[in-house]
Amino acid sequence: MFKKVFKTLLLLFLLIILALTVIAFVSYRRYSKWEKEELSKPGIICTSDITQESSGEEGLGTVIEDKIKKFALSDTKTDFVVLTEDEMLYLLLENFTNEGDVKVEDICLKPSKGIWQLYLKTKYKKISLPWLVLDIVKDNIETAEVYVREVHLGDLEFPAFLESWVRDDLNRGISDGIIMLNENNFLGRRIDNIELLEDRVIFKGTR
Repeated sequence: MFKKVFKTLLLLFLLIILALTVIAFVSYRRYSKWEKEELSKPGIICTSDITQESSGEEGLGTVIEDKIKKFALSDTKTDFVVLTEDEMLYLLLENFTNEGDVKVEDICLKPSKGIWQLYLKTKYKKISLPWLVLDIVKDNIETAEVYVREVHLGDLEFPAFLESWVRDDLNRGISDGIIMLNENNFLGRRIDNIELLEDRVIFKGTR
């Protein structure tokens, strides 16, 4: 009797292991196909593209600094600063911290009017993690509020409770950052509106 139960449990255990192996293999194949096809689509740019030539990267830093200085020092009541998708990628790369065990390997953008998809490739210690995909949205009203609408791991959706937790945490960080920027008057202006367009971001500031 005991041997029969043991054999049944062993067979069940092996079937579970086999099923998990098949699921992992199928998921890996699906993710690999998504990664290859998604990142080769037209309109997607990555930090690896703008950092291949150091001179180009240094040039972007200088251009951004000049734009922000002009924006901050302008004597008009209302002014605008326009940053291209390359310049936004540069800022993201410069401002993501690489301290600790989690490091950013690459960042990509797929911009369109009102919604920018942000792709983050990270690694934990020496383990490369799947792409994290964020849909960053700006509603069609005048406001400095942008927010994360959806979060994906590659082409896979997070469980609802986990996505909600990650999304809320990210949106809280974005909101706090904009409030801090305005309250501390870092740019010499209050940011009243942000526009996400097909190839650039426009910041509207007033004194």
